[in-house]
Amino acid sequence: MPQEPVSAQALERTAELIRERAVKAGLGGVKVTVEDKSQITVSGPAARRETLEALGQPAELAFRPVRTTAAETGVEKCPGAMEASPSEPLTACGEYQGTVSTYQLGPAEVAGTDLSEAEAAYDAKRGSGWYVKLDFTAAGGAKFADITGRLSTQPPPQNQFAIVLDGIVVSAPSVSSAITGGKAEISGSFTKQEAQQLAAQVNTGALPVHLSVSSVTTVRVD
Repeated sequence: MPQEPVSAQALERTAELIRERAVKAGLGGVKVTVEDKSQITVSGPAARRETLEALGQPAELAFRPVRTTAAETGVEKCPGAMEASPSEPLTACGEYQGTVSTYQLGPAEVAGTDLSEAEAAYDAKRGSGWYVKLDFTAAGGAKFADITGRLSTQPPPQNQFAIVLDGIVVSAPSVSSAITGGKAEISGSFTKQEAQQLAAQVNTGALPVHLSVSSVTTVRVD
């Protein structure tokens, strides 16, 4: 349910985007409705509760240059997302292969709006096999080639760029040369479901309404 009053048009647009995310994430039997012009109800298989809740996440994506990084000891998971304007530096957390790290990042240089499409893909030679392919717009591809070209001349960890989703670093690869061609990848220990979900969120972009879960009802069918 929205945290503050919003227009009926914004709610309908948000519901439409959530339906689109469900389809792109390969979720069947999901129903999204606007109730009483004040809340959005998402219904589907109870076993997919976490995935259903994820359909309402903001999904704001940005590519930021890494300034410093440090592994955290005694920390198993990131404590939470951090917020900052795209034009400002950001301190963010990231988790990869069981290691939690803190990143000091520069301002965003490529935004989620610079992407034209994201797609979940599988490669048996990779860790879990699943990753997300990114295709940039012409302008986004030029920006990405520029930032990776500049970062490739820097020493570690300044030769890394962080892919930041909703204030969390989901990947921070290093680069050795400019990445041209308007394509990139988000890799990690993704399951098929996680890769499809991330691709769906990136494809639809940020939702026009900030949502929070107000209640959950589970109905058993015998």
